[in-house]
Amino acid sequence: MALTNGQKQALHAAARMMGPAFTDGMRRAVQQRIGGFYSAADKTASRLGFIACMAWYETELEKLGKQLARTRTYWRDELAKAVPGDGLRYRVRQLAKDLGWDDDRLDAWIAGEHMSKGAAADVRTANIYWLRKAVDGLAAMARRQATDLRPQTQRRPHNRSDRPRL
Repeated sequence: MALTNGQKQALHAAARMMGPAFTDGMRRAVQQRIGGFYSAADKTASRLGFIACMAWYETELEKLGKQLARTRTYWRDELAKAVPGDGLRYRVRQLAKDLGWDDDRLDAWIAGEHMSKGAAADVRTANIYWLRKAVDGLAAMARRQATDLRPQTQRRPHNRSDRPRL
């Protein structure tokens, strides 16, 4: 699938917004490395690749104090909608890291009896359903761990005889 004329124009406009130091070769490098296509007119260019390039431009333009779309995170949000599993995988790994788990323990938990019972072999191959369940489960464990680590407050003695006499 080739990009539409509007998508091609948007890619070129985003590159122009980067300023005169951003050359045509740099634009093509972004398209190749991030979008997976050499030219906007290339038949191998995909909508997902286009969105990935626009999200990259959006991030870089934000550093320059410029805005690419009507909202600051439009293209990043579109990318997250197009590939929801990547964001969930990242979140699952972060939550597991916060709990002090390594990758092997996380994979064993996802494939284990209390989670997917073998339906998902590991984080890398888990589908969206199991990744969402994993995020919910890990977040609950983190909340439980946070309440368990809270220091207990000192209570006043109930017996008046324990109080010093004046």
